[in-house]
Amino acid sequence: MDENPVILVTAGYDHTIRMWDALKSTCTRTIPYTTESQINRMALSSNKHYLAVAGNPSVSLYDVFSASDLPVMKLDGHTANVTAVEFTLDQKYLATCSEDCTIRLWEIHTGSGKYELKNGAIVNDIAIHPDMRQELIVSCDQEGMIRVWRWRRREVLCQVEPQPNVAVRSVAVSPNGQLVVAGNNLGQIFVYRLIIDSSPQAGRSVELELYINFEAHEGYRITRTLFSSNGLLLATCSSDHTTKLWRLTERVVPGASRGEALQAGAELVHTLVYHQRWVWDAAFSSDSGYLVTVSTDTRAALWDMKSGDVIREFKGHQKGV
Repeated sequence: MDENPVILVTAGYDHTIRMWDALKSTCTRTIPYTTESQINRMALSSNKHYLAVAGNPSVSLYDVFSASDLPVMKLDGHTANVTAVEFTLDQKYLATCSEDCTIRLWEIHTGSGKYELKNGAIVNDIAIHPDMRQELIVSCDQEGMIRVWRWRRREVLCQVEPQPNVAVRSVAVSPNGQLVVAGNNLGQIFVYRLIIDSSPQAGRSVELELYINFEAHEGYRITRTLFSSNGLLLATCSSDHTTKLWRLTERVVPGASRGEALQAGAELVHTLVYHQRWVWDAAFSSDSGYLVTVSTDTRAALWDMKSGDVIREFKGHQKGV
């Protein structure tokens, strides 16, 4: 093994967590997930020290550098499937959401549940604003709502419904905190400007302003949306077995009264075709040069973002990943 291998972590419905040497496509460690639940989502802390694994209805926290296969902490409080997990950038809190219609924030040091946000509908995904001073978390739900919460005060600051009665499956916040992207069950992508006004006159005003709407996966469910680390690319995963890479664009067009206006849009960069079944999740490398996708077909794939080609395959899980 190389002295500093690039490690990839996957988990599957076969109740295993696997760590891979990404450059060699070899599995270096298998951790049995001993609960009766399947694994729904995972998240790695920014310092790569902790791995959060979401199940039904608990979340397990693993020390990546420990030789033990047992979690260092188990977070109990949700009463149904945990659908998403995300660490805050300062690594003080872990945010989770669930089919029990709540969002929770847990103190990592103690494992205690510090904040509970009651959504009123099944929460499908969450995304934490990168500026921790804002204390904002974005959620999407089964009833088609996108909400921006100030989590410390447990209050909704604004909400939008992109399409009536169409479930929104995934949300993401751009690395600069200025955009929110959401994907729904009909293959539509909605990109919003996140406008935050903290002036003394406004007090505390947050608005979601529609910026771009486009059809990414015609008629198919979007299972995951995410920005690259540098914010230049948007990835969308789908039940149509593909992942698509998009570049958000602006161009000058003729405007009213012989003036000019900026027109925003989305340019398709690559359609990634490899998987044989639903693509459920993806993750960009820290340098934004690579993307990993996982699927119900039991495989993970590593893609080169310049060429759009698969450069590594990861086979070992016995069920969907």
